[in-house]
Amino acid sequence: MNCDLMVGADVGVVNATSKEVYGQLYPQYFTGSQPFDLEGVSFTVSWDVKEAPVFDLTPPSFAEETLRAHLTAERAVGQATGSELTEHVAALRDSLDGSTFRVRLNQVHIKIDSGDGNLAEEDVAVTVDVQATTSGTGLFSLNPLRATADAPSKVDKIFLDKVVLPNVLDQSRKVLSGITLPAPQIPGLSLSTPVPVIQPQRAVAALNLAEHGTPQPPFPDSWPQKPFFALLGRDAVERIAQVATAYLEGKPFHAGDSKDFAGSSAYYKADVSMHNVRCEVVWDDVPTVRVRTAVSGSGSAGINWIWGGSTDAFFDLSLEPDPTVTLSLAMSGTTLKATAVDVSSFDLKLVPTRGDIVSLIVSWVVDALSSTFGGIVRSALRGVKFPVGDFPAIPVDVDPVHLDVTPTDLTLARFGDALALQGDVTVTKR
Repeated sequence: MNCDLMVGADVGVVNATSKEVYGQLYPQYFTGSQPFDLEGVSFTVSWDVKEAPVFDLTPPSFAEETLRAHLTAERAVGQATGSELTEHVAALRDSLDGSTFRVRLNQVHIKIDSGDGNLAEEDVAVTVDVQATTSGTGLFSLNPLRATADAPSKVDKIFLDKVVLPNVLDQSRKVLSGITLPAPQIPGLSLSTPVPVIQPQRAVAALNLAEHGTPQPPFPDSWPQKPFFALLGRDAVERIAQVATAYLEGKPFHAGDSKDFAGSSAYYKADVSMHNVRCEVVWDDVPTVRVRTAVSGSGSAGINWIWGGSTDAFFDLSLEPDPTVTLSLAMSGTTLKATAVDVSSFDLKLVPTRGDIVSLIVSWVVDALSSTFGGIVRSALRGVKFPVGDFPAIPVDVDPVHLDVTPTDLTLARFGDALALQGDVTVTKR
């Protein structure tokens, strides 16, 4: 995978949302009328979009003639030379490739009324070309570029070109401008600006970890088959794990006890902490994460003699080799969670720094510290459970419609060289 994170949905999700939006906005949007004078005769031109818009996420190919016509209509390049215009056309095509799709209005009813009782009516299909763009704040927005239709047979084409199509395009801009898709966010991670990727019947947002820059093609040409999916590359999984386990850095543990020996009182006390926490992704069928951490500290032990006075010693201690915890990954709702399932074996190493531990209590101190710290650290690591990422609802706001598109029933699996979270979605009113 040529980027760190890809989040996408298939055309069924998009069209289910479109149907819900249409049902709530009609007839406030998708209908209208306008007076129009033609050769001294006044007409009333009405249009009525009878069915919900259907998104076709197959990237269209833009003919050079179309692009040239579009550019020459713009004042900025109106005086461009032939070679300059060719460069503009190539640049425009590059900017549109992979980010454009079509919305089809399959039944637009047109009615032309001249006031004399003779109506001209016809249903036409209108196609709106749309470009997905990314704002400076990382939001996806949808920008309709143009509206086209086949030539009608019962209605004069001039009514279509001069009234219906401009109004349909304008209303499309108003509706689609309310659909701004927030960029995916993972707590603790800095991500690049998302890049829209329109693939056959898939709409995808591609992102990188910030230090990897903006994602660049080529992008994958195969995807998980579920309606919603998120693909996490190895670096993203590893970085998520690093962020999620950062709380272990500096985590302290204390142990201490006392015991009577031959009428004298012996004691020990020690403090250790975790440091140098490292994460590694093990890329099996379902990837796991290994977390290694150094555990070290210092302490003291001694005897308070029955006849008075004391003998004290001081030492450094560590667990060797570094404990390693294996984390399994699983879905819980829309959250990817990690659970510690295994902790490696290790021994306690004790190095005196000042004084000697009285031989009478050496084995007691070593056994007690080994058992205590071994149990504490294993318990602390094995009981670890934490979220490593969440996929929130996507808001759709076109006043007065407010919807949430929420991922549901997500499962976890390996998909090529990525970790795939995939499932369904629900569309609900907010």
